[in-house]
Amino acid sequence: MKRYFTSGMSGILIGLVISIGVSFFVAPSYMPLNPYSAIGIWMREHHIHGSLVLLYCLLIWFAIGLLFEIGNQLFRLDYSPLRATIYHYSVTLLGFIPLAILGGWFPLQLGFILSLILEFSIIYLIVWLIKYFIYKKESMKSIKN
Repeated sequence: MKRYFTSGMSGILIGLVISIGVSFFVAPSYMPLNPYSAIGIWMREHHIHGSLVLLYCLLIWFAIGLLFEIGNQLFRLDYSPLRATIYHYSVTLLGFIPLAILGGWFPLQLGFILSLILEFSIIYLIVWLIKYFIYKKESMKSIKN
């Protein structure tokens, strides 16, 4: 349980740092989410208080951190590496995109979402290949010793 809470809090910290950086370049004053995103426009049009916007963002960022911890837990279960990888990819992709859209990071446009899925998949494959070769090299070292 502590691991989930820590991961959620890490999500908040990372989200906060990203929001400060993006806000510095995009907004005239600090906005925890992109004011030009669909959710940002909706909140501005409905005059949602800034503290509630921040609370909303904190919840989204916590959920993103929690999502990635849940995804990592799949590798600790008694699954084959292929099965764990497929489940991890599916959980992170299907969880991250809706949360990122709700967080105002990405627009709710089909073309953009399809390109995001492609980019996510390419990055996932690259990271997976790097980790595969690192683990393979470590395994070969341990076999030789």
